[in-house]
Amino acid sequence: MHPAKKIGSIAAVGAALAAPFMALAFGDTGINATAGRAQFSTAPGQVPVIIGTVIKTALGLVGIVFLILMVYAGYIWMIARGDESKTEKAKNTIISSIIGIVIVVAAYAITSFVVTAFNTPAVTQ
Repeated sequence: MHPAKKIGSIAAVGAALAAPFMALAFGDTGINATAGRAQFSTAPGQVPVIIGTVIKTALGLVGIVFLILMVYAGYIWMIARGDESKTEKAKNTIISSIIGIVIVVAAYAITSFVVTAFNTPAVTQ
């Protein structure tokens, strides 16, 4: 691979990895207003804030990995030129990527539901 292509590829991957964090750096994400309505503190040392930040960062990274795998699989499929083994590799990568992101989203949804269910006070009559 030509050195200019390597540098361009590294720059593109670096920009793709940094984009979500740069987008969150500008403006209010609404977390303070939401925390205030729920009567939570958003002070930097609070454990729920730290855990939320870690989960948000991990989900962002999972999304980036999913995007990279999908672009890679699409590229492999496009340059396959009818080669069955390359086409099959691309299909398997796409299917595995979709299964992986579905598992991550389902795990997050289940965890969010369970945490909400345990934190909601029971209604008594």
